[in-house]
Amino acid sequence: MKKMITAIALTGSLAVTGVVAAAGIQNSASKILSSEEVSKKALSYVKGTVYKVELDKEKGTQVYEIDVQGKNNKEYELKLDAKTGELLEKKMEISKVSNTVNEKQVIGLAKAKEIALKSVKGSVKKAKLDREDGIYEIEIIRAEYEYEFDINAYSGKIVKKEKEKISKKVVTGKIIGLEKAKKIALNNVGGTVQKAKLDKSDGVYEIEIINGATEYEFEIDAKTGEILKKESEVSDDVITTTKPSTGNTTKPTTINKAIGIAKAKEIALQSVNGTVKKSKYDQEDGVYEFEILTNEYEYEIDVDAVTGKATISDKERITKTPKATTSFIGEQKASQIALTKAKGTITKIELDEEDGVYEIEVKDGMYEYELEIDAMTGAILDFEKDYEDD
Repeated sequence: MKKMITAIALTGSLAVTGVVAAAGIQNSASKILSSEEVSKKALSYVKGTVYKVELDKEKGTQVYEIDVQGKNNKEYELKLDAKTGELLEKKMEISKVSNTVNEKQVIGLAKAKEIALKSVKGSVKKAKLDREDGIYEIEIIRAEYEYEFDINAYSGKIVKKEKEKISKKVVTGKIIGLEKAKKIALNNVGGTVQKAKLDKSDGVYEIEIINGATEYEFEIDAKTGEILKKESEVSDDVITTTKPSTGNTTKPTTINKAIGIAKAKEIALQSVNGTVKKSKYDQEDGVYEFEILTNEYEYEIDVDAVTGKATISDKERITKTPKATTSFIGEQKASQIALTKAKGTITKIELDEEDGVYEIEVKDGMYEYELEIDAMTGAILDFEKDYEDD
């Protein structure tokens, strides 16, 4: 479980006060930077307002994950070494949601924590400002219970308070092993394992399997091998539609295979010749969404996941001409380079023009790889490998 410390900071001025963290953070506090120190470090890399600081552990190393709101709706996600403050990773995107919270009017994170702690004495496990909803979200641990508060960011009124008993189940002793757990799930439904991991806190193996158009999620007891949970849904790369009934006859549900993101990208680029900045699949609307840059405009294009019909949903003039991309190696070349380092399926490729890198994610069913590739030279600048996670 991630341990979170959150701080709100105006540009050049940090409003960080002592956060009482969970025991795991307290034990290592003398070895790592404080939330105030790491916030200052973050602002030395990018300019803006720190609105979330989260302490996590990756591959045995403690890191801070920091979100910064910059100018012109830019949002930065930074990853810093928790001990040295070294910048390990930087991502930037343009936020399409306006930030409705006026930081000069809100009560402040410290006051929100004080209000929650007056209601329940304990240790603050998580505290953050939900900028869109205008509330502070506070989680407090006390004895065997976890309390969740929503506090109005302007009035300080507690609008929600929930209490839940903490599960202390931890896997100890002999367990069946990951391979055995996968065999149990596959014997039940067949197919291909997409994800598999051990949740030590709950004492279960979590297995995801794709079989045809269906995605299954299993929870298997780590000691006994008993299937504790089994859920299924239509997987993300198919579109399900139901024909309307005629008289007393009901047409069965029709499952249509999606055209795939590669084909959709090709169609989008036929509509607008430029550079693909972002691409993703929207399962709810059944479309592939693309952002494409030309010399003067930024286009948003939706491509129907089944029919391939392309629609320009937005067109905006670029106020500042982006860097020339004629010398960039291109997404196809960047993808080829990534796949020489990590075998699997590319699930995301994005051009960060500001940093001049392609950010690429690759999955092989067991591991998730993240690469940064120099957009001009093709050099692999960063490579990370981790178990696939939710």
